[in-house]
Amino acid sequence: MSKLPQQAPGAAAHLLNHLAAQLKLPNDAALARAFDVAPPVISKIRHDKIPFGDSMILKAHEKYNFTVKAIRNFLAGGALNP
Repeated sequence: MSKLPQQAPGAAAHLLNHLAAQLKLPNDAALARAFDVAPPVISKIRHDKIPFGDSMILKAHEKYNFTVKAIRNFLAGGALNP
């Protein structure tokens, strides 16, 4: 089993901002509804309390057509390329 790269500090918050802007969502509550998660989950991800995990990566892939590889690369500190 390969080890997954660590998430860069603040990368998940930047990803959440990017996804919210792409959907023209006004706030984290709307983002939580879009991802079908409770608002505290978005808050914990935004503040690096929990990672932007596999289930969130799959939802971002399904909703926004980014490849899983691109999302993981961005979370590790790279650029977000669809």
